[in-house]
Amino acid sequence: MAPTPDHSFEQFFEAQYQGICRALWLGLGDTCEPEDAAQEAFARAFLRWGALSRLERPATWVFVVAVRQAMRNQRRRTRSITAPVWATEPQQPTEDVALRLTGVTALRQLAPRQRLAIVLRYYADLSVRDIAKAMSCREGTVKATIHSAQDRLRTLLPDDRTISESDNA
Repeated sequence: MAPTPDHSFEQFFEAQYQGICRALWLGLGDTCEPEDAAQEAFARAFLRWGALSRLERPATWVFVVAVRQAMRNQRRRTRSITAPVWATEPQQPTEDVALRLTGVTALRQLAPRQRLAIVLRYYADLSVRDIAKAMSCREGTVKATIHSAQDRLRTLLPDDRTISESDNA
């Protein structure tokens, strides 16, 4: 029996949802907003699944829609009364906690656009073109943003050689 379109979307959702939420959380901050944006994007994807399922990387489409939705929601929220923020970090018990906290702390010190560009490029593995679509800017702006974010991260993250040398002393 051939899989139904709903069944293939279900598999796509199960395979992609947590990763997209995590990337949005890293890129946009620690509010519940990323999950809302991801849910909206997946709802839109479900409605267009016939066409999206034929794309080479349908998850990229979901990322673009989710980022745009989250940015719209953030603009609306800043215009209204500030809502309370609850920090809900996705749980990954198998990862090295110290390294993860160092990375998250460094990401939080970046400007919001830099953080989003870095996460979409290196965590979500989106192309510069797709990031430009998601962030509604030019590809050159994305490249410059990623470059300046990388420079900033180099100053924020410890150098592995420094750590190794101090451990051996």
